[in-house]
Amino acid sequence: MPQDSDRPVPAEDLTWLAHRAAEALKEAFNRVSRAAGLADLRDWLVLALVSDGSQRTQLEIARELDIDKTTLVAIIDRLEKDGLIVRNVSERDRRVRIPAATPRGVEVKNQVAVARDAAISERLAAIPAAEHAKFHSMLWSIVEGA
Repeated sequence: MPQDSDRPVPAEDLTWLAHRAAEALKEAFNRVSRAAGLADLRDWLVLALVSDGSQRTQLEIARELDIDKTTLVAIIDRLEKDGLIVRNVSERDRRVRIPAATPRGVEVKNQVAVARDAAISERLAAIPAAEHAKFHSMLWSIVEGA
């Protein structure tokens, strides 16, 4: 693969390639998230997590998504203000709030998921369709290996 003179890192550098690929997918995801009224990918991640039927505290959500607690509170505040989530009192500890998606929140989460899949398919168009599952499996192997 030829190296562009503007490119600071050789295209053969797997770390650079993985980073750039992740950034391209993240930007595509941010675009579809914003089109649905969300701020970015992190809003959707929180919304998807609180839509899965499991009850998690805000601290558990922060840990699971690797989002700073302060940042998570701002995201949850925004999603609550927009009517996409509610905070319920925990049955285990009345001092703790459990975020949950509203019906509108579930609708937005699903809308973004469909748009996300289309955006990813567009980004992966250069890879033959028969190779998509293999590519996904290889990426998952890298993630699981960590």
